[in-house]
Amino acid sequence: MAGATGNYTDSLVVVYDENDNFITKKIITGHNTSKKFIEFQKGEEDIKPGTRLHLVIVHSEGVSVYNGKLSIVFKGSCEISLFGERPRDARGSERHALNIDAIVTAFIVNSRQEPLSVPLFITIENISTTGVLVKTIANRFELGTILQVEFSINDKTTILYGKVVREQRHDDITYSFGCQLVFRK
Repeated sequence: MAGATGNYTDSLVVVYDENDNFITKKIITGHNTSKKFIEFQKGEEDIKPGTRLHLVIVHSEGVSVYNGKLSIVFKGSCEISLFGERPRDARGSERHALNIDAIVTAFIVNSRQEPLSVPLFITIENISTTGVLVKTIANRFELGTILQVEFSINDKTTILYGKVVREQRHDDITYSFGCQLVFRK
């Protein structure tokens, strides 16, 4: 996660096109706060310079949603100019598909962290500026419990904390849980 106020280096970025079609998810390798651009390692995605993008950045102080434009592709890196930060709404926040495997490594109950001896496998289905939707097979989480969720992108581990605020049972014995993002200081 971002280490300094306003710096997104080492944070998760999820990139979408103008029509909110998923393009990629990456870890930010550089952030120039004065010139307002981020950089990440280019992979399989084929984004052309000048392409307008929508970005969801999960950092240590919260989640930010930006418009952006791919300005440069060089030496295996993409540089994206950031503009038009959108405010973090409550429930009306736009959901962005993520569909990434993750694990729950601890619960936080009454401000006390309780590590799990065996992690619970989950899928992060989507993310918004205020929360995540996770799916699990046959595991149930109590409302109000804070989950420590870990996942890796490009060999970098990211940790999110989410407070379970909603549960939905599916016919195939899976459960989905709406979790409000929590940022621990």
